[in-house]
Amino acid sequence: MKNKFIKKYLPLLLFIIVQIIIAGISLNGNFRNDYKYSSILTGLFLFLTPTVYHLLSKNTKTTFTYWFVFYLSIKISPFIFTTDNNFFKILFEYKIYLNIAFLIYLLYKTIVFIVELKKRLFQKNTETIDDFSIISNSLGQSIKFEKLGKLLTFEICSFYYCFIKWVKNKKNDNQFTTNNNSGITALYIGLMIASITEAFAIRSILISRNKTAAIVLLVLHLYILINLTGHLKAIHYRYHLVSAKTVVIRYGLFETLVIPIDTIASIKNFEGDYTKNKDLVKFALLGKLEPHNIAIELKEKRTVNLPFGISRQPTTILLYVDEIHDFINTINIETSA
Repeated sequence: MKNKFIKKYLPLLLFIIVQIIIAGISLNGNFRNDYKYSSILTGLFLFLTPTVYHLLSKNTKTTFTYWFVFYLSIKISPFIFTTDNNFFKILFEYKIYLNIAFLIYLLYKTIVFIVELKKRLFQKNTETIDDFSIISNSLGQSIKFEKLGKLLTFEICSFYYCFIKWVKNKKNDNQFTTNNNSGITALYIGLMIASITEAFAIRSILISRNKTAAIVLLVLHLYILINLTGHLKAIHYRYHLVSAKTVVIRYGLFETLVIPIDTIASIKNFEGDYTKNKDLVKFALLGKLEPHNIAIELKEKRTVNLPFGISRQPTTILLYVDEIHDFINTINIETSA
């Protein structure tokens, strides 16, 4: 796992190391006050190392693109290199236009996302795709930063399910709920009430001492409340699915997991305690506070994308299903077919 991480982010690590070395050299007075050397170091910092990063990473699946590291270099360089005795002085003076260009780019990407979302969201939901998947796919088309897209999916879907989504999709016989018998609704409502009570209690204490801190904490609690509400509504509105060839796991604001039936080693009723490890993932935002009643054992590791851009490769998956026996029997029937 460690080697895989290093291999994936090696270009970025090399980029950071080289940039630190260049910045360190530039702080030397002999180089900093010399027009020629200062300009060369600035050029290396701004253009050469981002280009080398691009060449090293263009064939790998990475979170950061060339334009991201280039823009980052542009933003950092005025704090490192002197602007008075430098060939790139004009670039530093007019960096505001780069900021405007970046904002225009973000606006363009936002428009692309909205257009894609509008095109897909008002399509009729099917068994294999729901609102969450539509939003996630639209963001994937608009944003090439993989982890940023996943983070935004969680946040946007929180607001979508909290404020916009009020009608359940039609449920078919091969779809299964997770919220009717689990007690999960009471758990989340209890957390929401606790969050609201805590927010007003802390605000009443801080408001006379530090108004800014009181407002920040109130906004933070409001954000948590929106996330909890959005997640709870998504639990109610999304269904697990068993089809002829796949099991589709949908739980709250967790990314959809598609498991080919022929990759399932076993599935059983399991409600006992478990030990957290890298080979196990539970579909539960609150971990052991939430119940589970099914354990799916996979023949091989499978990537599971969790909220906040976290990913795991487990062989055991824990989840909760209301119609547990129907769920297991349906999978067993499809497995033996």
